[in-house]
Amino acid sequence: MGRRQEPSEAFAAEEQNRADGLARRCEEIASTPGHPSQGSLPYYQAAYQNAAGNAAGHTAQPGH
Repeated sequence: MGRRQEPSEAFAAEEQNRADGLARRCEEIASTPGHPSQGSLPYYQAAYQNAAGNAAGHTAQPGH
């Protein structure tokens, strides 16, 4: 139901680290013509979005 997720700073930090790594990987793939992982780029981008969203969703917000 409408239960609010509690912040988890440790999980948020892990997911931010994962998002950072995925962002670097996406940039590497996108900036390298003929990169062998070019076909997988949309999956890397989706994983990045997931990790970044998890990080944001589990970070304590000031005043909450």
